[in-house]
Amino acid sequence: MNYKQIENLKFALLNLARQGCRLNIPSHGVSGRIIGVGFKPYWTSPLDSKIEKMEINYVDDTGNVIPFNLHNVTKYDVISNDGTGYESMQNACMDIHVFSQSNGRDEEPYEKVRVEIFKDT
Repeated sequence: MNYKQIENLKFALLNLARQGCRLNIPSHGVSGRIIGVGFKPYWTSPLDSKIEKMEINYVDDTGNVIPFNLHNVTKYDVISNDGTGYESMQNACMDIHVFSQSNGRDEEPYEKVRVEIFKDT
């Protein structure tokens, strides 16, 4: 990722959190309303090529606040969105690529995490 891609991802996720959208990550059993998003490093440098840590805080259906962390985010692919741009996006589906050093030598070092975010109706 380059600087602009990192900033676009941050802006989109923060905007979706501000709107109170719902989060669904089927592979990790995550489902709930987004209440906050955090990043490390917080300030993006033009030299950055990844997000070291991305934390999404959400409220599950029982009312518990739960953090979900992704480490070493290196890339993302927007699978679908509602076509209104980053400023007014309300629905999005994306694959977030996470680098994992624990994978074996013969395995792909990147894991794709499917993230679905949609406006709560």
